[in-house]
Amino acid sequence: MTTDTLTPSVPAGTERRSVPDTAGRRVLTHGLRAVDLVVRAVAVLFLGVPIVCVVVLSFSNAEVLQFPPEEWGLRQYRSFFGSDTWIDAMVLSFKLATVSAAISLLIGIPAVFALYRSRLPLKGLFQAIGLSPLVIPGVAYAVALYTLFVQFRLTSNMVALVLTYAVHGLPFVLLILGSAMARLPAETELVAMTLGASRPRAMVGITLRLLLPAIGASYIFAFITSFDEAVLINFLGGPGTVTLPKAIFDNVKTGLDPNITAIATLLMAGTGVVGSLAFMLRRKV
Repeated sequence: MTTDTLTPSVPAGTERRSVPDTAGRRVLTHGLRAVDLVVRAVAVLFLGVPIVCVVVLSFSNAEVLQFPPEEWGLRQYRSFFGSDTWIDAMVLSFKLATVSAAISLLIGIPAVFALYRSRLPLKGLFQAIGLSPLVIPGVAYAVALYTLFVQFRLTSNMVALVLTYAVHGLPFVLLILGSAMARLPAETELVAMTLGASRPRAMVGITLRLLLPAIGASYIFAFITSFDEAVLINFLGGPGTVTLPKAIFDNVKTGLDPNITAIATLLMAGTGVVGSLAFMLRRKV
C-alpha cells in the first residue's frame, strides 16, 4: 500500500482559498483596531482640549479672556480668593454638600441592610424609588420640586434644600453600598450569631466594619454630587441662596469673568483628587 493511498483527498483549491481568507481577516482586524484608535483619539481630544484651554487661561494676567495669554501670572487665583462673593458661595456649597452627604449615608446604610439582609417585600420597588433621582430628568425633577416648595413656602429654606440634596445623592449610596454588600457573604453574620453575638452586634461589628471603605466612597460621591449641583439650586434656592455652581451660572449669564477659569481649574483638580480617593476606597471592599 503506497503513501498516496493513505493521504486523504483534499478538494482542489481549498488551500488556495484559505490563504486569502486568513489575510482578509487580518486586514479586517487591523482596520477595526485602527478605527478604534481613531475614535479613542478623537474622544480624548474632544474631552481634553477644552480642559487644557481652561487650565491655560487660568494662568493669564489679563482682565479679559484671551487665548493664548499674552501675560502669565496668578491674577485669576488671587482675584478669586480675594473675592468675598466667590468665597461665600464656595463655603455655602461645602456646608450643603457636607451635611447632605451625611444625611444620604444615614438614610442609605439602613436601606441597604433592609434590601440585602432582610425579607422585606417589594424590594425591587423600593430600590427603584431610591434610584429614581438618577432616572428622572434633572429639569423635570427640579420643576416638580419647585411647585411643591412654592406651595409650602419652602423656597430659600436651608433645611428643605439640604434634604433635597440628600435625596439627590442617595442613589450613589445605594449603588456603591449595595454592590459592596452583595459581595459580602451573609454567612459571616450567621457564624457570629452562633458564637453568641446578637444580630445588631453581628451587623455592626462585622458587616458594617467591612463596609467602611464603601461607606467612605459613597460619602465622597454624594458630596461631589451635591457640591456640583447647579439645576436644583436655581429653582429652589431663591435669590439669597447662592452656591458656587449657581454663582458660576449667574456670572456666565451676565458676563464672562476670567475668574471662572481659576474656579473651573480648582474644581476639576479637587474633583479628580476626591474621585481618585473614592475609587481607591472602593477597591478595598
